[in-house]
Amino acid sequence: MSLQPSSHVSALNRIEIVQIRDLTERDAGQWTQWRMQRPELVGPYFDIRYVRAIGADVPGARVARLYSEGKVAGYFAYQIRAGVLQPLGAPLSDYHALISAPGYVPDLNALLKAAGAKRLDFQGWVGAMDEQGQTVKLQRRAALTPDGFDAWYEAQNHEHHKFFKNIGRCERNIVKDFGGFDFAWERVTPEVMDWIIGLKREQYQKTGLHDIFNCGWTRGMLVNLANLPGEDYGLRAGVFRHEGKLVAAEISLVDKDSVHLWFPAYDPAYYRYSAGIVLTMAIIRHLAPLGYTSFDFGTGGEDYKSPMTVHAGECLEGSLQYAPRLSSRMVDMAVAILPAGARLEQARLSLRRRVNIIRSTEVSLAGWCRALILLVQRGLRRLKPVKA
Repeated sequence: MSLQPSSHVSALNRIEIVQIRDLTERDAGQWTQWRMQRPELVGPYFDIRYVRAIGADVPGARVARLYSEGKVAGYFAYQIRAGVLQPLGAPLSDYHALISAPGYVPDLNALLKAAGAKRLDFQGWVGAMDEQGQTVKLQRRAALTPDGFDAWYEAQNHEHHKFFKNIGRCERNIVKDFGGFDFAWERVTPEVMDWIIGLKREQYQKTGLHDIFNCGWTRGMLVNLANLPGEDYGLRAGVFRHEGKLVAAEISLVDKDSVHLWFPAYDPAYYRYSAGIVLTMAIIRHLAPLGYTSFDFGTGGEDYKSPMTVHAGECLEGSLQYAPRLSSRMVDMAVAILPAGARLEQARLSLRRRVNIIRSTEVSLAGWCRALILLVQRGLRRLKPVKA
């Protein structure tokens, strides 16, 4: 881990903690103005409509309204889990930031104190971070199409020809074997959402990863985003169907000219056709001519992201500690027996992510304990020696 430098911490003289519903139209106007002044805040997560839409379903949703010299200086939407401050909507919110004027760096320790938390955890922080924060840099990966689909395709194909040649082969096989799939870009219906979530939950069960939809409220926030009435913001889905049956679908969050590719899923029966990747290509091909210029893939390390994307900015993963907490020390102890070096750091980071996902989603003691037991059981299974 490394320490990220920050700008001078600005004077902070008051913090108000408010309910999401208590944000005023004046707050909304200031929020939007600051966002427009900061080009790094591109994407739907930084829009106040995201906060307002999900606030009703995220347990413990709040906004900190920060004041400096008697005036509102910034906003931070958050939730608290077991004394830990997290960005609102974690772990589903891939990016987050303190919404403020350019160059403003608040005293985050004061924010922690006002919120009654001991630590701030984040995994996609955009903007300056307090110099006391322990962070690692992550790359935002995006397919950028300001010059249109063809220019993007030519550039990416030149750098990753083998990958795009394989996609072309899969597309031809789909036409040969099925006559092609029917593509649609549409609002997210309950049918599509339930289909995607069902496949995701099956995947979590098979891999032993924590089921982020078991808690209920995560689906609720997606439903709220799907029900937003406007045309330029909310959930949309790219969908492949064959003879009326769902083959692949990808829920995305759109904001004007940007698309965040969020929850992809495909019927495993179509695995050899790379239906999910072919669908993502179809989404970009369909939307680029309509004026969409950024297709954000998030920060994960999946193999398909690099060939289709470029480095689109940095964000930070890490924590800012206000005071030592037992849970953090327990995580450190759990990985202390592993060999030192890069493997240890990777194991530590992986375990922290898993624990943070559990902490973010499970708001009941029963849910928290059940998830931790499954995490420990999975860890023990992986430690068992393989029989010859």
